[in-house]
Amino acid sequence: MVGNHALTSRDLLKQIHIKEKRLVSKGSFYNRHHLAREMAKLEDYYTLHGFLDAKVTDSLSLGEGNVISIMLIIEEGKQYYLRDVTLSGNTVFSEQDYLDIIEFQTGSSFNTFKIRENLIEMLRLYQNHGYPLINIKDSVVVADSVSLFINVKEGPKLNIGRINIQALDQIPEKIIARELIFESGEIFNLTNIEESKRRLYETNLFNSVNISLGRVNLKASTIDIDVEVIAAKFRGFDMNMGVKQGYQESTINADPVLSIGLSGSWYHNNLFNQSRRIRVETKISSIYPSIFIPQQFKLDFFYVEPWISIFRIPLTINPFYWYIDNSNTNNNSPFSNTAYGLRAIMTYRWFRQIKIQSLAEWSQSNSFGTPNQTEDLYQEARKIGVKFTWDKRDNFFYPHHGFKFVVEPEMVGYFLGGEDHYMQFQSSFSSYWNLFADLVFAHNVNLAVAAQRDSGPDGDIPLSKRFFLGGNSSLRGFEQQGLGPADTLGYPLGGKMRMYTNFELRFPIYRILGGSMFLDVGNLWAEIQNAKISDLERAVGAGITIDTPIGPARIDYGIPLGAQHADKSGQWHIAIAYAF
Repeated sequence: MVGNHALTSRDLLKQIHIKEKRLVSKGSFYNRHHLAREMAKLEDYYTLHGFLDAKVTDSLSLGEGNVISIMLIIEEGKQYYLRDVTLSGNTVFSEQDYLDIIEFQTGSSFNTFKIRENLIEMLRLYQNHGYPLINIKDSVVVADSVSLFINVKEGPKLNIGRINIQALDQIPEKIIARELIFESGEIFNLTNIEESKRRLYETNLFNSVNISLGRVNLKASTIDIDVEVIAAKFRGFDMNMGVKQGYQESTINADPVLSIGLSGSWYHNNLFNQSRRIRVETKISSIYPSIFIPQQFKLDFFYVEPWISIFRIPLTINPFYWYIDNSNTNNNSPFSNTAYGLRAIMTYRWFRQIKIQSLAEWSQSNSFGTPNQTEDLYQEARKIGVKFTWDKRDNFFYPHHGFKFVVEPEMVGYFLGGEDHYMQFQSSFSSYWNLFADLVFAHNVNLAVAAQRDSGPDGDIPLSKRFFLGGNSSLRGFEQQGLGPADTLGYPLGGKMRMYTNFELRFPIYRILGGSMFLDVGNLWAEIQNAKISDLERAVGAGITIDTPIGPARIDYGIPLGAQHADKSGQWHIAIAYAF
């Protein structure tokens, strides 16, 4: 590229899909129409930055091996600045409201994309205040600088008239109507309509949901709403089967064994035509020679009542059965575990911001022998808990601003009965600030405390239920669960108080690559009364992220600080999604 001064060649090449031939790339095939389209994209990109007269032309030369060299010649022209804004037709919102939303600053470069993006936000503001027919048009007059003209046709303020629901034979109209959070006579609100659409999809009853504007009655100042749905498949069955040969845990010096696994589920999403749901899931696995005698068997039954009386608080009832038996598999430490119980889960959501989930569980467990792994043992549980989440992040995977607040208290035993009696409280607060461009500063603080009713070994909290610290999502630079109390062999024992905080600076590098720098501080204590500020461990480091469809994949390298860690090397951590 030649002729570009205001925008770098690297930035411009990121906007187009023509690739150069390199050592690890064949490059793009030459196509005249494709090239013309990419040149037009560059002109549009210049326009977005205030270069309204920018022109891009090309010059071609044929080299050896049928390789074409393309030189893009850029005439940037003058960069125009926004001089003033003239507004007409607005009565609901003031001129200052408009100027604040379009972020008008005299002398700023004229960016058509940003202005129109902000005007779309203004449209939505109208539509949430009863003006569904709002129309906003912008135009410009270009001289030495740009004058922006915004013409507003607000239309009448309308209430919701009739709600026309397309009836289905399998789904009563009342099942559809109760998911709508707007009513006849209310002021039109686009956000409530979009939330109603999401709630209808959540029922798992529909493949398609369309909520559209209907007839307008100017005399009555109303607008009808049409609700059209296409039913989904209510019942289904799936099954998976696998066979493999390998080594059992703790018997790697023995011959490989043959194992078979079978899993399946059956569901019905519209029981009694009332949108009630049931699901049955089972998993079975066996090891030769007892191939027809399952060594692992898990059975779950789920019943979901979507509404409790007049409240949209889905209730899930989950009876379950768990069976493990490795006593006949040539294992040096025979073990069997049988557990059964009942879970009840209730969930309340307010839009996508607030979620409250409660859990009650009663289970009975009987075991024989010693398990090889902690997860092999289903421990008896008599517990109740609540989890409150307030999520105001602008993006689930790549937050630039907002916050997420979580509080989770839990009680085990006491008046519920059972062998264990303890309480736990966990809380976290993550906040995000977009400093400029895509540079984001993120901060997280996490606190967890626990206390048991009885002291001594017989009254202690089970190992698997204690808090642990260290690893890729808490204190990087330390091994997984590497902080806190440990036994004489170095195995972590967990603790009853955990506190840590993270500071992280996130930034883009190139295309799908991003980077971060972080400081992590915290520690884990066996008892609450042992906690001291002077015990806090620290680690610093940096990381690389790769954008994927399921969020950022990251590689972090953390280095523990302090004289006591002078002889320790840093730790690499690989994970999906940001640490917080």
